Amino acid sequence: MSNDFLPENGLIDHIAMDDGIRLRTGFFPAKGKATATILLVSGHREFLEKYTEFIEDFQKRGFDVYGYDHRGQGGSDRMLKNPIKSHNPDFGRIVVDMHQIVEKVIKPARPDHPLYLIAHSMGTQFAIRYLHDHPGIFEKAVLLSPFSNFNIGGKLFTFLTKASALLANFLGFSKFFAPGQAHDRNMIDHRDAFEALTHDHARYDWSQKALESKPHLFIGGVTFGWLKGVMKSMKIIQSAGYVEDIKTPILALLAEEENVVDNDMTLRLLDKMPNASYEIIKGARHETYREIDEIRDQVIAKIEEFFAS
Repeated sequence: MSNDFLPENGLIDHIAMDDGIRLRTGFFPAKGKATATILLVSGHREFLEKYTEFIEDFQKRGFDVYGYDHRGQGGSDRMLKNPIKSHNPDFGRIVVDMHQIVEKVIKPARPDHPLYLIAHSMGTQFAIRYLHDHPGIFEKAVLLSPFSNFNIGGKLFTFLTKASALLANFLGFSKFFAPGQAHDRNMIDHRDAFEALTHDHARYDWSQKALESKPHLFIGGVTFGWLKGVMKSMKIIQSAGYVEDIKTPILALLAEEENVVDNDMTLRLLDKMPNASYEIIKGARHETYREIDEIRDQVIAKIEEFFAS
């Protein structure tokens, strides 16, 4: 891996969306002859550098990999004057971004390649909506630790969070930090974060070192507007008949030791998808793509086998 925390031989660019927002994109070509193309859709507050090792694994296996930072995070344009605030009140707009990247960047460059999708956590919510709205674009899709619903301390606390977010937005506080959200990097409890995300200290530390080298990639806690956006999006994917319309073959890999997202809701949705299968990865925490080798190797092998089948 290169000294700038990105895969070697990658091409980093910034591409303007139709509303003028510029997204940071990355193209990472296969080692040797490319056989297919992957679009990697990351999760909330993530950035390309977090996926360097994961991207390189697929480059070695003959895949071209495209990735990007969502609007409002990483190296893409932020949505507010305060760049630390995570503020995306319209998740449908991010689905539009995905489609523009596919149509403007990936298809023209690799028109004859099979196109696969890998999405993680919050990225799976965008992926599910994309697969629903744009059938037939991706041949297969992998969903890692899907975010279909909150997992924030029980039904009562979840209800209170949703109610307070709706009230705050109604009162005009959309752009304010939600309670308890990090206003800067010093507010991050790394012990709690590590214990929720992975068992691998070195891989966790990699992303922190990347942020120390590139502090502009950091994004802090969410606003009330972001909460409104995610609540609306979750309501859409949970609505009657929605996921039943998705015909794309899907493999979902869930973490057994999940403390970030709601696996029970995800399983209910997967059971409704006509071409979805899933596995629960034993001993894994939320970020399976940067877990210890024993777990991570399983994840990569299952993805590779799914794409080859």
